[in-house]
Amino acid sequence: MFEYFTEAHELFVYRLGIARGTSRRAIVTLGTLEHHAQRRAVNALMRDLQEEARLHAAVLEDIFADLERNVSVPAGHTADGLNHEANVVLRKTDKSLLDLAVLPLSLEIVYGSVAVYEPLAVYARVWLEASIAERLEKILVELLSARNRILGLLGEVFESSETVQATPD
Repeated sequence: MFEYFTEAHELFVYRLGIARGTSRRAIVTLGTLEHHAQRRAVNALMRDLQEEARLHAAVLEDIFADLERNVSVPAGHTADGLNHEANVVLRKTDKSLLDLAVLPLSLEIVYGSVAVYEPLAVYARVWLEASIAERLEKILVELLSARNRILGLLGEVFESSETVQATPD
């Protein structure tokens, strides 16, 4: 691992390692969310998001191979923090409300991933091969699609008669 970045490419490779760690942490956190999901649709979505995160990690492995570089970098603090937050929120949430916790937490994971991948795609588009940029941009498109699926399902859960509603004071 680089001790100090003196070139943009070193920083890019390091951030690529952060992205790989973030995808791997997302797989774990989404598995926790899947375990706590109450509705079949929420459970299925968490499984789909896990599979997408696995595919994203695999794409990053391929990019490392193309660059003939590899950096062992753990997940970023944001990904670790989201994992911790998910466990805390789920532990504090009544079973009847779990889907209302699971979906926003999964949305946070997706937004965190977008924040990691988007600058990488810009860097790759400007300074690297088009094929690397295209793969990173494809991940971004998939993440934005995931966001839309989460938001759509969240709306359905809120509108459902099964959802416990807040009582005004």
